[in-house]
Amino acid sequence: MSTPPVKNSKSNKLIIGIVLILISAIFYIVAEIIFPIALSIDFNIINKSKEVVTYRKRIKELKIELVKKEEYLINLDKEIAGLETIPKVEHLIVDLLRNQLFYKQGEEIIKEFIVSTGKDSTLIYQGRQWMFKTPSGVLRILKKIKDPVWYKPDWAFIEENKPIPPRDSKERLIRGVLGDFALDLGGGIFIHGTSYENLLGRSVTHGCIRVGKDDLKFLYENCQLNTKVYIYGK
Repeated sequence: MSTPPVKNSKSNKLIIGIVLILISAIFYIVAEIIFPIALSIDFNIINKSKEVVTYRKRIKELKIELVKKEEYLINLDKEIAGLETIPKVEHLIVDLLRNQLFYKQGEEIIKEFIVSTGKDSTLIYQGRQWMFKTPSGVLRILKKIKDPVWYKPDWAFIEENKPIPPRDSKERLIRGVLGDFALDLGGGIFIHGTSYENLLGRSVTHGCIRVGKDDLKFLYENCQLNTKVYIYGK
């Protein structure tokens, strides 16, 4: 009995293998057209891995933010404790971080307001420098002013790209921008009104504390001269 040639058997297996590869390739191409890998959840391993990494990174960031907030509250308690004893008479408290102002009688909050405070930026012009920051510490209401007039400083003209006029120029006297009233805290810092009440709650001022029209009237009518203003938060 004769034995079949080995060569033909190997050739047949090779042909069958090539056919199977071609069939698999055709199925893969058709499947890719109908169900692209980018849209397949089961096969989108790389993107899913990226999503998991991004998710874990965000969780880590949120934990860090939570720790920072806890540290802020702890430091805030220490800062308040470091101030002189809070009086039992009326006083104001300004939280720079939250842009809130509290009118208090002793420990009781009578009224609270949303305000705008200093934006913590610096302007440098021809060797001169201005810091736009609401100072922390304990201030007092030195003056109560009705229909205040704003004396426009040099930096305001610089920000508007306008020439700086002489100090006695009438261009510097601006009415209406400070609201109906102003409480002078000294050092060029005032509690006053604003034409931009939509910005209340944000740190956008050049150092003063802006309040809404009705809130400003309340403060003017109820705060006495020498009322202490406790400012903290930054």
